[in-house]
Amino acid sequence: MAYQALYRKWRPQNFEQVLGQTATVKTLRRQIEAGRIAHAYLFCGCRGTGKTTMAKLMSRAINCQNPNEGDPCGQCDACRAIMTETTMDVLELDAASNNSVDNIRELLEQVRYPAQIGRYKVYIIDEVHMLSTAAFNALLKTLEEPPAHVVFILATTEPQKLPATILSRVQRYDFGRIPSELMVDRMREALNDLGITAEDEALRMVARAAEGAMRDAFSILDMCVAGAEGGVITAAQTRDMLGTSDREFLFAFFDILANRDECGVMRKVDELMRSGREPQVFLRELSGHSRSLLTVKAVRQDAASILDVTEEDEKRYREQAEKFSEARLLKMLDLFMRAEGELRFASTPRIGLESAALHACEQSSGEDNSALLERLGELEAKLSRLEADIASGQLVPAAAVQPAAATRESAPKAEALKPPRPQLPPVPADAQGVWDRVLDTIKKKEPSMLAFIKTSKFIGAKGNVYQVLVPISDRAKYDGLAQPKRRERISQMITDITGQPAVFEPVLASDAGNQKLDAVRETAQKTLIDTFGRENVQIDEGKTQ
Repeated sequence: MAYQALYRKWRPQNFEQVLGQTATVKTLRRQIEAGRIAHAYLFCGCRGTGKTTMAKLMSRAINCQNPNEGDPCGQCDACRAIMTETTMDVLELDAASNNSVDNIRELLEQVRYPAQIGRYKVYIIDEVHMLSTAAFNALLKTLEEPPAHVVFILATTEPQKLPATILSRVQRYDFGRIPSELMVDRMREALNDLGITAEDEALRMVARAAEGAMRDAFSILDMCVAGAEGGVITAAQTRDMLGTSDREFLFAFFDILANRDECGVMRKVDELMRSGREPQVFLRELSGHSRSLLTVKAVRQDAASILDVTEEDEKRYREQAEKFSEARLLKMLDLFMRAEGELRFASTPRIGLESAALHACEQSSGEDNSALLERLGELEAKLSRLEADIASGQLVPAAAVQPAAATRESAPKAEALKPPRPQLPPVPADAQGVWDRVLDTIKKKEPSMLAFIKTSKFIGAKGNVYQVLVPISDRAKYDGLAQPKRRERISQMITDITGQPAVFEPVLASDAGNQKLDAVRETAQKTLIDTFGRENVQIDEGKTQ
């Protein structure tokens, strides 16, 4: 007998064997036991999660002559006929290749004929979202009010593409991805039947690569079985077949990224390429590792259940996550995911991988919030590691190392060696010089304030009041500078530089004209008084012109 693929051999024959769809199985079995069969069902979910399998099980269960708690018996005439596909009571249509209105009309012509063996005629339409608009319209009326002996079961991976008129006429069941531990148990059961053993890590690698699809897992396992030596599937063999990197390589690579070691990154990429790995697969693994580090940062306890790893692996992820800030990990995750998508169109994939890895080593620069948050996060991470080292005894403060007596004896010597206190720079001669010094101070100590002040223009000082002009188009920046805390901070900077109490005042451009008019009026009044004497000049304060 020809070899049968594992996913076909191990396709569930009853509801108990269906993996990872507990709620859906329970509901459908109750419907079958109670005899409340709907006229149309829609099974949604990603590939390999059991949609078509469940549809075939349903077709047998509702036609079975001797059902057992909703399960088909597999022995009656109806069950055997459906399993061997020798009956017209169950018709399976692939909408990917039969998506025209003529195909649907041909199907609907058979609807009026009753079932041959069982009670129901079942029409399974796979990938139903690929039907044309005309085909959906042709199906609509029959789907809403089919004959009593007809049941439609639609299956799709993209339910969002179905018209609302179809969705409102069916019972919808969503099939989730199958958990890794269930997939590993089923694969081990299949291997035991073949007399083959496998390392735990090998099966976990297959489960991760399948991404929740049991059919994909069996397809990969088939290849592993073909390449097994001595009846044993090893992690190394599975890794070579998948073209993936081992976990040690990933941890080592991220240690290099944590140190921003560009030379080390290039050497690691070269090592990867010489071992025959695929750059796009490796970028996918980098994204997965970044996600794992972010997960252990976000989930303080029991992150292993989310990551499908052991507690020892979780501990190792936590240790490495301490070397990165959350902002940097998010940036790296976005970078690797974007690079993976772009690599499909790259003529030289290695260069794309090297570019992404080198960008991951870059130190964020600039004054935007994301760059500042990343740098702040890295400082916090370094401080946390330092505190942990001190708490564990790996680092000892210098003052604690020196004996007390030696410290007292060396105190006068330390005083003698203490460098002289630096002299303060001289006070600038003019207001512009003072303002230039203020800008330098802001750049060094208050970089976040630059965004508010860099578009303003210094317009001079009136006594101890230093003013800047803000364009009327930058009203938001004016409001920011006018906040009491910022005004007080800048005023204090000016005071520190001049050695005298000073006040900072932002001026909006719309107010500048009035200020200029006041200055002209003040100058004219002073000139009149100087020329004719104060007693000969009468100033009417109520006049504005």
